[in-house]
Amino acid sequence: MSNKNFGEGFDQLQATDNFKKLHLTKQNSNETLSLDNIPGKQASVKILYNIANNSIIGTEEAQKGLALYGDYTQEEKQQPNSHPNIRLLIDVINNNEEWLVKAE
Repeated sequence: MSNKNFGEGFDQLQATDNFKKLHLTKQNSNETLSLDNIPGKQASVKILYNIANNSIIGTEEAQKGLALYGDYTQEEKQQPNSHPNIRLLIDVINNNEEWLVKAE
């Protein structure tokens, strides 16, 4: 059993149980990602959807997302690419990226 916790405010996020998946599209690029709302990915769907103000994740939203991931963010920083959705947010900050988010 893991002793890692999500960050403060995670429990207050809007539920995303009714979504099948999230589609992310990188601005100014053809890069796309899809994230199925399945066990093991549901927390990421919830965080990414909730931080996407106006359906966009930029640096400010990414910082909020990293805080919501809590202890998992530190784990990703210590073991790069162990949590790809957290790595996405780190890359958004480091590269000043913007991603469009659409729920299905």
